[in-house]
Amino acid sequence: MDLTSRDYIVSLILHVGFFVIIALMNPFKIKMHQDFESIAVNVISMPPLGNPELIKAEMPEIAIPQAMVDDDIAVPISEPESKTEKMVIEKPVEKPKPAEPKPKKEPKEKKETGYQSKVKTGDKSQKGGTDVSDQLGPGSKFGSATVDNANFNYPYYFIQTFGKIERNWSNPVASNQPISCVIYFQVMRTGTILESRIETSSGLEIYDRACLRALQASAPLPPLPDDFRDDIIGIHLEFIHKPR
Repeated sequence: MDLTSRDYIVSLILHVGFFVIIALMNPFKIKMHQDFESIAVNVISMPPLGNPELIKAEMPEIAIPQAMVDDDIAVPISEPESKTEKMVIEKPVEKPKPAEPKPKKEPKEKKETGYQSKVKTGDKSQKGGTDVSDQLGPGSKFGSATVDNANFNYPYYFIQTFGKIERNWSNPVASNQPISCVIYFQVMRTGTILESRIETSSGLEIYDRACLRALQASAPLPPLPDDFRDDIIGIHLEFIHKPR
């Protein structure tokens, strides 16, 4: 066998082995035919051509099924709404109350100065105290005087006390109108002035301060009488200016 024939044989063997390997890797699957569902059909022979009445008589009647009709759908019947109108109770309308008349404001009383409200002789009460104006003496520079304690009945004490204050009093104002200022002060048993203040102003600061300085310059005042039981008395003293 020559070389050429050998090559053909080797080539054939290789091809055949190649196809065998492919066949082993992907084996052929034999597909089976699927069974088809069979439907029975009645074959009716057509009548021969001829008389149509005979043909009609020979042809069997074919029953045509009737269409199924669903029952009427039940529709719920709603109850008729009551047409009775709701009763509306109207609340009685409250009538506005008539406005109460505002109380009339009483006119304010004008404050009277100490000079205008001077206690008359015989009047034994002023600012809750006892009037001792009759103890001032004639020609006094004071308009009125009261003491808080009704049991303090010592005329000589008032003469001494008011006389000392009067000596320290000097009017700094010259006016053709009456001026009045009331000073309140408390005296301890030793004669020490415990408290002093302007109780009723004259409206003139210079006049009020002069009155207060006259009292303070008179300290200490005479001591209280030994037989007087209380330790303090309060005195309201009015400084007045009378135009000439």
